[in-house]
Amino acid sequence: MVPYNRETLFRAAQWIVTSKRRVGRKIRQLVGTEEECTLILTELYRIEDHLRRARSLRVDATLTLVDWLTILEYFQWRCAYCQAEPFQVLLHILPQDTAGTTPENCVPACRHCKCSSKRERTHVMKYLATLHYQQAEQKVTEKKDPPYEV
Repeated sequence: MVPYNRETLFRAAQWIVTSKRRVGRKIRQLVGTEEECTLILTELYRIEDHLRRARSLRVDATLTLVDWLTILEYFQWRCAYCQAEPFQVLLHILPQDTAGTTPENCVPACRHCKCSSKRERTHVMKYLATLHYQQAEQKVTEKKDPPYEV
């Protein structure tokens, strides 16, 4: 849906996360175009606002720009609920004041679904199942004992 270069967006997002810097000139160099730079900065500011609020509420605030771009890509930059409209907002599945701003609690949504109390949750539940499966796989690989040394 979005005609952006996935690799350059993720490279810039990873640089922002690891360097903890937001130098517009460097981001522009990494992504190559003004449109992609604007996109990265818009999404960065979006999640920073939610993280700031989560910290003020003293709840988990672990969502990174890389996590958010991964979520957007999973839903093809569309609303997680209706899958018909491009996303417009970051929406918390459970209230932010109880579940925080984490990859497991944030999905993209259109304004209509954000305001609607009757959201179709099939796509979101499938996403959560996939996410939990991936996390379980990571834990299994981390728990494996190192090889026996003589």
